Amino acid sequence: MSTTPGGPSGNALTLAESERARWPKYDAFAFISGGATYLDDIEPVGTLHMAVVRSPVARGRLLGVDVSQALAMDGVVAAVDGHEAARHLAPMPYVQNPEDIDARTFSVPALAVHELRWSGEPVAVVVAESAPLARAAAAVVRVRYEELPPILDLDDLGEDPSRAEEQFADLVLAANDFTRGDTGSAFASAPHSLRSTLRIARSSTAPMEPRGYLASWDADGRLTVHASHQQPFQLRWELSTVLRIPEDSIRVVVPQVGGSFGLKMTGFAEEPLVCLLSKMTGRPVKFVETRAECFLGGGREQIHRAAVAFDDQGRLLALRDHITIPVGAASTSPGWRMAYVTAATFPSAYDIPAVEIRSRVFLTNQPPWHSCRGYGKDTAIVVIERLVDMVAAHLGLDPAEVRRRNLLPSSRLPHRLPSGYLIDSGDFGALLDRALSLADYRPAKGTRVTTPSDDVVEGVGIAFEITPEGGGHPAGPLRTAARPTAPAPEAATVSVNAAGRVEVRSSVTNPGGGNDTSLALLAAAELGTSRAMVTVVQGDTDRVPPGTGHASSRATAVGGAAVVLAARDVASRLRVRAAELTGTRPDRITFVDGRVEADRRPVMTLADLCSDLHSTTGAAELVATRSYTPRTQQGLNDSEEYRYTYPYVSSGVYVARVLVDLATGKTTITGLVAVHDCGRVINPTLVEGQMHGAMATGAGLALFEESLSDDDGSLLTATFKHYMLPRANDLPGMVVEHIETPSPNTLLGAKGAGEAGVGGTMAAVLNAVTNALGPGCPPPTALPLTPPRVLDLLAHAQRDVEP
Repeated sequence: MSTTPGGPSGNALTLAESERARWPKYDAFAFISGGATYLDDIEPVGTLHMAVVRSPVARGRLLGVDVSQALAMDGVVAAVDGHEAARHLAPMPYVQNPEDIDARTFSVPALAVHELRWSGEPVAVVVAESAPLARAAAAVVRVRYEELPPILDLDDLGEDPSRAEEQFADLVLAANDFTRGDTGSAFASAPHSLRSTLRIARSSTAPMEPRGYLASWDADGRLTVHASHQQPFQLRWELSTVLRIPEDSIRVVVPQVGGSFGLKMTGFAEEPLVCLLSKMTGRPVKFVETRAECFLGGGREQIHRAAVAFDDQGRLLALRDHITIPVGAASTSPGWRMAYVTAATFPSAYDIPAVEIRSRVFLTNQPPWHSCRGYGKDTAIVVIERLVDMVAAHLGLDPAEVRRRNLLPSSRLPHRLPSGYLIDSGDFGALLDRALSLADYRPAKGTRVTTPSDDVVEGVGIAFEITPEGGGHPAGPLRTAARPTAPAPEAATVSVNAAGRVEVRSSVTNPGGGNDTSLALLAAAELGTSRAMVTVVQGDTDRVPPGTGHASSRATAVGGAAVVLAARDVASRLRVRAAELTGTRPDRITFVDGRVEADRRPVMTLADLCSDLHSTTGAAELVATRSYTPRTQQGLNDSEEYRYTYPYVSSGVYVARVLVDLATGKTTITGLVAVHDCGRVINPTLVEGQMHGAMATGAGLALFEESLSDDDGSLLTATFKHYMLPRANDLPGMVVEHIETPSPNTLLGAKGAGEAGVGGTMAAVLNAVTNALGPGCPPPTALPLTPPRVLDLLAHAQRDVEP
């Protein structure tokens, strides 16, 4: 089932059917051959290396930092503590205003000055001639402190978030309530109701390449920063604010990035510190975090106390969820905003008349949240999908049928959630039907058996997922006092030189997923040229127009639209000249495979036309710049609610099959099927790659991944030996198909494909394991479902359950 929207340019109409839509990854050979240039490959002559001295305790009063022993070491050039840094640096700024979502703001210094707030918080930096020497020098810096009792776990806050609010008022970062209808009356009159408590563990992102920055100043006082980063213009704005220098005095360059998954946004202290140390030493300074430092941050940890009311047919009548969300220490990173998005995503795509969502976000002495792929939507999906399966089990109904009875029909779209988020489009019934067929699904009735010889049981689980995407916020020239947070456009400059070579300069960045391939594809389709003739430039604030960079799965849907508009402007000017040369109307001119055709007859090559036009105009290149904002974001300003900044919603259905070993508690995933709707698919190869990665992430979060700390707050999962990512042999072959319901809010009809799949896979695997364990086991109350947790469920199972 697929539809493709039309547009002003005939060249783009058949793009989805073109074989070129399956272009392999742009510059793929450079990556597989080891020729790609990453941040750590860049090292100018004279580069110094920075290491960070970190707090040894989760909470305390900072009494002093002694760097003298470090400075006495040969090869150590400089060391700075919080007091010295505060003389040069302003506090870290918020790129996105917390007041948008009714949250508190805090003054966060780059280095701790008076208090220690989490184990690993930066308290000083050391710069030396090599990275190992810098780390050795950091190890001898003495930190004097008075340790205080940390707040690490919020399990004891009880059932009522309002009580926790009163008891820990100074720790409340934000309170978000979203309601619809009368849940009290609905629960009181409903034939059935169920309750569920589910704790989702803190987890990390674990990109192949950790964070890194290289700063240098030229003789004229201009700063250049190379950064493994998603958002160069936001980084430039942050550095301008903290360093107190004009933005045009800063150039940010993003080389190839070895993955990000939300981690590499602004708000990290090392960003301005490398710049300060470079200025103080007069030499380039580099910082590349260790894997242990990368694992310090995390996100996703939430405690849900949810309830659902329903009738005898499984129709959902009311949903209530009281959510406790510990986001760690106060930070200017946008990671803590995921808590808002979780609450705002309920009740997903289900038609529930009464909804009450109460979310309380608390500060603790854990490391601050950083952004994680899924960005809070994933955890909401896990909770609602677990409740739907509980309803089915209670009534003895097929979980698929319960979903079918409650999903919003296409006739009800667009549909606004209680938070204000808008589900713009979709065909949820078609997604469900196709996924069940593709997975050869049979109604799940539980396969738990109790005879001693049956050591392994099988389970199947399904989940429905929506993913609001496309949010963007301004930076640099787009960020003004009058419009600090209103939705930002993405922009692109497309130029064609006299030889017909095309250059695309885009405001969106590529953290490794290959969106540059789609941008090149779109420009080539508009101009009727080949892949070999298109070059894509990204991530250089001196060369590309400003925009969000990479966030919220908007690179192709929003950034690609800007490329198309700019390419169409260039194509229009080429058509006018071709019409003049051939005596044909401009609308009869088309560009196909590097040829110019008039009334479908080849008349010249595109290169010949470009050469003629350039010689006629005397310009070195034909160039156009355009920006694009999705339709629902156009005209919004800062008086508008934050909730309206997601212009489109992807959707999908996921089916998981698992085997659970009753003796060891180990779960093996034997099948994963996804049918996904991201609107118009521009490049199926890249979309499927994104889905495979997201499904792997969801499987890992369901079964393995958990960031753990000791009782004193120190990190226990600091290596890949302790933080359990899924390996290739932990995952089955994945089956992914697409259904296209184009978004009415984007030029291309495209929606997001970068965040979907995480929550749907998590929920499907959770439901599959629960199905395998059978009705005799208590329902899971915590993720991930590690072998010890599964064994604990089995230990409390009823022994007289029939197969």
